[in-house]
Amino acid sequence: MKIALCGNPNVGKTTLFNRLTRSDEPVGNWHGVTVDVRTKKLKADVYISDLPGAYSLSARTPEEAITRDHILFGDYDVIVYVAEVNNLRRNLYMFMQLAELNRNVVLAVNMMDEARGKIDLTLLSSRLGVPVIGTSVKDKNPKSMILSAAQVAADKKPKKPDYVYDGAVKKLAVSLQSGAANAGLTSEFVALKVMERDEYIAERGGHKLNDCDSCSACACDMDAPARLRYRYIDGILSGVADNMSVPTGTLKLDKIALGKLALPIFLLVMAAVFVITFELGKPISNLLAGLIERAQGLVVRADLPQWVSSLLSDGIVGGVGAVLAFLPQVVLIFLLTAILQDSGYMSRVAFLTDDFFKKFGLNGRAAFSVVLGLGCSATAVLTTRGISGEGARRRAAFATPFCPCSARLAVFTAISAYFGLSGFAVAAMYILGFISALVVLKVMQTISHCEAEDDEFIMEMPPYRVPRLKRVVSVVWHNVLSFLARVGSVVLMVSIIMWVLCSFSVARGFTGGVEDSIMCTLSSLIAPMFAPLGFGSWRAVAALISGVAAKETVVSVIGALGGMGEVFGSRAAAVSFMIFTSLYVPCVATLSAIAKENGIKSALLSVCVHTLVAYACSLIYYQAAIGYAADRGIFFIVLACVATGLVAVVAVIKIIQARRRKVARA
Repeated sequence: MKIALCGNPNVGKTTLFNRLTRSDEPVGNWHGVTVDVRTKKLKADVYISDLPGAYSLSARTPEEAITRDHILFGDYDVIVYVAEVNNLRRNLYMFMQLAELNRNVVLAVNMMDEARGKIDLTLLSSRLGVPVIGTSVKDKNPKSMILSAAQVAADKKPKKPDYVYDGAVKKLAVSLQSGAANAGLTSEFVALKVMERDEYIAERGGHKLNDCDSCSACACDMDAPARLRYRYIDGILSGVADNMSVPTGTLKLDKIALGKLALPIFLLVMAAVFVITFELGKPISNLLAGLIERAQGLVVRADLPQWVSSLLSDGIVGGVGAVLAFLPQVVLIFLLTAILQDSGYMSRVAFLTDDFFKKFGLNGRAAFSVVLGLGCSATAVLTTRGISGEGARRRAAFATPFCPCSARLAVFTAISAYFGLSGFAVAAMYILGFISALVVLKVMQTISHCEAEDDEFIMEMPPYRVPRLKRVVSVVWHNVLSFLARVGSVVLMVSIIMWVLCSFSVARGFTGGVEDSIMCTLSSLIAPMFAPLGFGSWRAVAALISGVAAKETVVSVIGALGGMGEVFGSRAAAVSFMIFTSLYVPCVATLSAIAKENGIKSALLSVCVHTLVAYACSLIYYQAAIGYAADRGIFFIVLACVATGLVAVVAVIKIIQARRRKVARA
């Protein structure tokens, strides 16, 4: 048996999938967390797939198209449709389309523990003609209950909604019977989609919307199918679900969170996240750094051959340990963002930033990609699939990696700790990355001469919840494991490679020193290019090169090459390096994600644009710093650097627009 889990976004599909299969797939309180199909074995000969969230089988985004195609043309025996108990009316809209398709369905009413009123699942099952079960994270694993319901549903079709016998629908369905049958669809479903002017399903059903001489479908009221479905749903729910009103606490909090003080509150919340991350994690990081130094000392004092001692001490313990020392800060930022996500606040941020992002050709859903980018840029790029409009999606995927990920946080905290910088210096790197992303978006929007492509912004607004410990721990654990996996694989591999390149000479083999090493020779060739930025040493360049594989390795390479004092000659040079690291070419995993979403040309362009922006910002900062205040006002100098860059970009935009007007007049 093959089972598919589907439903609207934010109804708990992936949480249910994780419980059923004992998996640890990422979950979240917004649309777009699941962007692809995940399939696991539920038991012997039974497989279950988690489909991306969708509001309708008329797809508006790529992940909704994936769900549509799997439901329409997949070989699933049963579809388990997950609905949230407090939003049954809206959730059942897509369920009605499954009934129109005559699919074998189980309705799983989720979050029963949060029901705001009484609900009669038995009556609901009788009216829909399908098995209906109630699920909750507070109950035992519902595997046996879902399997039993799936067995019943496999031999039972849902009741056809009575509106499919409506005069206009029935008349059109008769004319579409042949084409619908060839596509494996019901004529009633295709008829309703033709009335909605869904070009994809209409053509699959053998009907072209631009060739409607045989019917008056395209002249129909496009909203008629929605009215028919909701009228039927209201009848179904009458006497089934009572008193499902929004909690007064949520309404009161929304007056504050979405009111006049919404933006200051958001900025304060994000500032608190960064200050807590940096200040609270610093003592633990210092403790770990001390333990790693002791481990290195034990290796050095051991009776081992010189090259083995060097490999273990500098290449492995020093390289990997330099990154692990800043794990506390990484864990804290994962924890704090997970709490914000699970509380329901992040969905409010999407609505809060919608108008702002529309000025850059996107919508509020881009806020989710930005927040996820704080953890992993590659994941953030993939979640841009939730943004409607191909152009907007491509621009978001291109610009999102400017927002620093958790790997870059290790670099910021290491440099800040060594040079005695405050948490505001780290916060400045994130502000710089965010503003750089907006500047790039604006330039791309101006050059392509486009406006926001997603006029309709549909997003779940879940009630405020006290974050559940189990769910928060699950999210943090998943992210930390991913981070540690990179440390244990990519960082370890790069650390060993860099040790070889820094410890061996082409002419003399192992030397134990770095001055005549292979890496010294190679990095010295391009190091002069970075002299105007303050870090023209081959050691700094070697660290940057390693960062292309994974940004965590920048810290490990700096440690292996003598530490901060050896790599940077001054605090101003170190901050300039931080700026460059926060903006330059994304890691290989992120570039692969960009290539997957936008194509290889976009990935190559990303390398060029990120590097040029990083170079320009570092150059402006360093030259200003050595000329005015190398040791003071770092935060304000960075902001001045950004302002200067913005003025330059705006000037370029104005020149482009003036040139266009001139060409248009000609």
